[in-house]
Amino acid sequence: MKCLRISSLTLVLTLCVASQNFAQGALLSVADPTKAIVELLMEAKKSFEEGQSEQAAALLERALRIDPRNPILWHNLAGVRLQQEDWSRAASLAAKSNALAVENKLLRVRNWIVIALACEGLRDVDCTKEARNRARALAN
Repeated sequence: MKCLRISSLTLVLTLCVASQNFAQGALLSVADPTKAIVELLMEAKKSFEEGQSEQAAALLERALRIDPRNPILWHNLAGVRLQQEDWSRAASLAAKSNALAVENKLLRVRNWIVIALACEGLRDVDCTKEARNRARALAN
């Protein structure tokens, strides 16, 4: 459970950073964020903080329908699924975020951490080791 608390905190921090940077346009590389995405992200953050993870996931999924190539949204949805202990979906969503976050090294490191935690939840030692190694390699 310690890892889950850490990952939940990571999600909240990511949501906070993303919401702060939306106004500056710093995190989204695909296009400027629309008002709807900002509002959905803020609502998702609030729902997550209130322990309503399924509502947070639904809001993030709505935002993804607007901007399906946004790696931040995929990462945050992966974090919600990780918190719900939906290990396979969390890993898959983080991998999707990685595929879209080519230029965002910090986000890719965070995605590999999510994947490592998901692999740990799945009790897949090899997967956990590989994901941790990739996170370390990117962080250096």
